[in-house]
Amino acid sequence: MFSSLFFLIIGSLGLYFGSEWLINGAKDLAKALKVSDLVIGLTIVSIGTSFPELVVGLISAFQGYTDFVIGNVLGSNIANIGLAIGLPALIFKIEFDFKNAIAPFLYNLLACAMLYFILLDNEIVVYEAQALLMVFLIYIIASFMRPNITSCDGELENKIISPLHISVLRIITGSVILYAGSELFVSNGAVPLVETFGFNEKSIGMTVVAIGTSLPELFVTIMALSKKEVGISLGNIIGSNIFNILFVLSTIALVSPIETSGAVFELFLGVGFLLSLMIFIYFQRGLNKASASLLLIAYMIFIYIQFYG
Repeated sequence: MFSSLFFLIIGSLGLYFGSEWLINGAKDLAKALKVSDLVIGLTIVSIGTSFPELVVGLISAFQGYTDFVIGNVLGSNIANIGLAIGLPALIFKIEFDFKNAIAPFLYNLLACAMLYFILLDNEIVVYEAQALLMVFLIYIIASFMRPNITSCDGELENKIISPLHISVLRIITGSVILYAGSELFVSNGAVPLVETFGFNEKSIGMTVVAIGTSLPELFVTIMALSKKEVGISLGNIIGSNIFNILFVLSTIALVSPIETSGAVFELFLGVGFLLSLMIFIYFQRGLNKASASLLLIAYMIFIYIQFYG
């Protein structure tokens, strides 16, 4: 038990410093490319924080546990909204204009709709993976081409911009440290600790591992909000969910067809969390302690159902 606690601490330190490097590199890259923090959060940062889902998914697929791949991705998407944005919003008030996030939200809903129809036969094959990947490429290109969110409105003036290669190096280094931290936290810390209490593999996969692969999003969100970088924090959450479905699942399916015994409940629950986030931002222009508490309580209920339902 003490070794597990030790790795939990070391993993948390890795997550902290990795998110710090990733955020600083992303901010400098946004300045250099003259795009908004939201765009960088939706693309570069979300890709960096979603590497754990990709690596865990590939390893699981190579070992033949393709059903675990779907569970990890959908569990992570639920954790991203219920935990990674819900918990920080209890500490930091999030103010954001809904019109700037309409397109990313729609891409997220489109990704969920595509996955629902693809999974009607309980598998993802090559041509379906290619369709997901094509939509992902369109999403990335469109994110950088939308003028209403790429305009900085003078926010870059009188700010020192680091050299482009330094910014990219910080992002890469931060992503690697984030992955290492999450790996230590999950594989060497959380999983052995939970197994000590006798919970089954499915419960661990849908909760502990999903939370572990969402820890980069959580730490990046906390660090971004502490620096008042709301665009990076919200963009990271929405972008990560899009990346998980459109890129992670498609990449894994291109390597090995993904079969699942059914994931409709988790998919629709993830859509429910997404719609809730959209409603809160639309009517409240962001998140406050009340709405954040609702997201977090809903996620805790989901965790309880996975272990005891």
